[in-house]
Amino acid sequence: MLQIVFLPGFLGTAHEFLTFADKFSIGAQIISLPGSGCSDAEVDFTSVNDWLEEQLIGLKVKECILYGYSMGGRIATHYALTAERPKVKVKGLILESSCFGIADKAERKERFRNDKVWAEKFASGPMKDVVTEWYGQPVFADLDEEEKEKLILMRSRNIGERMARTLTGLSTGKMPYLGSLIKDTNFPLLYLYGENDVKYRELALKLAEARNPAITVTGISGCGHNIHMKKPEEIVLGISQYLEKNFS
Repeated sequence: MLQIVFLPGFLGTAHEFLTFADKFSIGAQIISLPGSGCSDAEVDFTSVNDWLEEQLIGLKVKECILYGYSMGGRIATHYALTAERPKVKVKGLILESSCFGIADKAERKERFRNDKVWAEKFASGPMKDVVTEWYGQPVFADLDEEEKEKLILMRSRNIGERMARTLTGLSTGKMPYLGSLIKDTNFPLLYLYGENDVKYRELALKLAEARNPAITVTGISGCGHNIHMKKPEEIVLGISQYLEKNFS
């Protein structure tokens, strides 16, 4: 049976999708990322495909649509495009505010250096203080204080050392660049971005320029990077339309 499998972003857990994961015409599963929640898994981009496949098989998923937010989107994209002889068939991909790696080598190195700095903070600092600083970054500027406080409370339950390992192992600076492959994809791809998210809006518009009929790019007004928190009803609508178009 075809199912949607949700992957959250860095620091996120399965719980953040529970409010709408059951609102679709097909089944749904939610997987927390390595190091999050109760998981102490340590992976990088040489082992993440095996890790994800193990999770999917454990949930008895045989074919799926992968939904990934931010880091979860990078993992989903990597599996969908690079897994060799996968035991779980990916039939479609939905990405929320996620990138496909970095093409420029110098930029990749700089991103990894930056992620290592953050990893050192997570490994050594009080978790609540580091998480508070994390959500002070410009990419989260559209969140109001109440929303940030809610996220800080939830995310501070993670274990700093685990988060440090996840951030370095799955840094965008260590991800193979998959931008060219994603533009030529032949399975249905829905890309969701917040119209206030300058970085990912630019990425989305470049993806739309590929004019690949398998790709749908949708901007969500009134929000930035974290769409599913700000506009969950828009996520439900987008996924429902995607399923009706491609899998009805």
